[in-house]
Amino acid sequence: METKYLKHHINLIAEQRIKDIKGFYTHVFSTFLILPFLIFINLKTVPQFEWYWYAIVAWCLGLVIHWINVFPFSNLELKKTWKERKIKEIIGDESSNNTIEEDQYLQEKYYLKAKKQAQEIKGFYIHLFVYIFSFPLIVYVNYTFVPSFQFFWFALGGMLIALFFHWLGVFGFDLLGLGEKWEQKKTQEIIKKYQ
Repeated sequence: METKYLKHHINLIAEQRIKDIKGFYTHVFSTFLILPFLIFINLKTVPQFEWYWYAIVAWCLGLVIHWINVFPFSNLELKKTWKERKIKEIIGDESSNNTIEEDQYLQEKYYLKAKKQAQEIKGFYIHLFVYIFSFPLIVYVNYTFVPSFQFFWFALGGMLIALFFHWLGVFGFDLLGLGEKWEQKKTQEIIKKYQ
């Protein structure tokens, strides 16, 4: 029973590691889409003041911090022991001898995971619906109040980028090779590392 509990614990750690890695890759990918867009907006609207440098420095600093947290810092023993100590504080130091409680915990965990995934899909479709109905309103406001400057293109670009990242988070990782199969493969690699 102890090995079953340990196996589930290792699976949970591996799943969290996968989420961390996916989050970092999403951050990197978004960097190559968002920063050129910000540079374009800056040079198109206010070319005399190059504020995009502040955005680049801040974004890259965030990217470096994210990388340190996901890769080098995650392997430090300090972080591992801190996580284990916090887990024990939250769930209690006693390991349950009752297999039924562990099974109920796992069933609830998988149910909550499936429910979260369904909510994410629903959220994407709501996001899409809102954009479909709000974009014509933005175009109308643009042509009614400021017909000489077509700012709705910037709004469209921002909306498409946001919608793309939402789609990527909900559906797109499978198409990029970072989906369920990649997660399972990476989970097995991480489990072997801990065993």
